[in-house]
Amino acid sequence: MWLEAVQACGDDAQECPTCGSRVRRRICGEMYAGSFISDGERVDVRRIPDEGHIDPVVLDPITQYFHGGLYRLWPKETYYARGGKKLHRAVWESAFGPLPPKCHVHHKDGNPANNVLSNLECLPASTHLSIGTSARNAKIRHRKANGQIDVDPFFTDRAREKAAEWHRSEAGRLWHKHHAERSKSWEKWTRTTRDCEYCKKPFSALDRANGYQQKYCTASCKTSAYRKRKALGMV
Repeated sequence: MWLEAVQACGDDAQECPTCGSRVRRRICGEMYAGSFISDGERVDVRRIPDEGHIDPVVLDPITQYFHGGLYRLWPKETYYARGGKKLHRAVWESAFGPLPPKCHVHHKDGNPANNVLSNLECLPASTHLSIGTSARNAKIRHRKANGQIDVDPFFTDRAREKAAEWHRSEAGRLWHKHHAERSKSWEKWTRTTRDCEYCKKPFSALDRANGYQQKYCTASCKTSAYRKRKALGMV
């Protein structure tokens, strides 16, 4: 770290006792009042939040409303997002302007669901990544100390159990509800009565919008037809 001269604001009464200029000495890389010194240059953003700023509204465990849009927490994701835009970044930028280059928005309390402005701060990307690495290492040390290093809900034999538990939870049910309303899959397929290509019995076949048509009435008929084609050398 090294000190750097930064021009003070115009209404600042303090002046340099030697030359009379309005400058201050700050540590290079220090964050202050919504502004940031990046690579020896000051990036100007608003010093105070926008007067009309309103924090996100929590609608349910996986949905938050902000500036006319719904931001959702999708499976396997850490942050709430809408169309690729992260909610915590949108909140910070709405208050202070564009995020300075090579910077990240950090949750002070470590909770990605707490996206109120008072819980967000702008940090250099390297600092933010080091904080995340330290937190992960601390969790690993804790699991080692308690003999639980092999217990991970995503990469162990308990993955299916944990996945089923999540799908039965309130958050899982809400996600399925929102996903169904968003995809409207029931509008993308129809049912048609046709004969099974193997057993020749009529059944209600599925016709998808992408052109796929169900040919066999059951998985058993589909497997039997495959084995027959394989025996004839057609596969």
